[in-house]
Amino acid sequence: MTQSPVLEVQQLGLSRGGRSLIVPLDLQLLAGERGLLHGGNGSGKTTFMETLCGLLPTTEGSVHHLGRIGYVPQEPNFPDHLTCTDYLKQLHQLGGRGRAKRKAEVGLTLQQFQLQKHAFDCIGSLSRGWRQRMNLARAWLGSPELLLLDEPQTALDPSGMSALREAIAQAGQSAVLIVAPQGVGCDDLAPLLAKLQTPESV
Repeated sequence: MTQSPVLEVQQLGLSRGGRSLIVPLDLQLLAGERGLLHGGNGSGKTTFMETLCGLLPTTEGSVHHLGRIGYVPQEPNFPDHLTCTDYLKQLHQLGGRGRAKRKAEVGLTLQQFQLQKHAFDCIGSLSRGWRQRMNLARAWLGSPELLLLDEPQTALDPSGMSALREAIAQAGQSAVLIVAPQGVGCDDLAPLLAKLQTPESV
């Protein structure tokens, strides 16, 4: 039986303010596959990822995905008054996952990104690097079928990058798509699928 793609993008084009951002793009990822897209400043990376998540409408082409999405935005927002543990517990509950697994899955995610020592710290007290680890942790919580990572290396120190590499390697049947500029530390995280190109650069 043919396996259905977790993510399928067909001739997806994006525009903003009447300007075309990318040349229409085709790609697909099956369960367990990883992929990397390169794109420079202004190439539409964040707009592309927000469109895949459904946060922005498609202007050309189509996007289809199966299952839950874990999204790592480039600029994360958090309820800074909550502790890391309480925030992840709330997300777990909102996701409709069983209460019996909540403590174990939250604990595993904190451990995965080495956040145990900050487990009961308010998110607003964390440094930019630790907030980025929380950004990754909330995406990984509950093993979503699709992980969309927008420049996930941002603000990570070598230990954080090591945790990210290990998390991607251990993501099992989750499909993983990363967008980042070339040469910023993501090139070894996944096979290169394509470069996001603007019509002017073709």
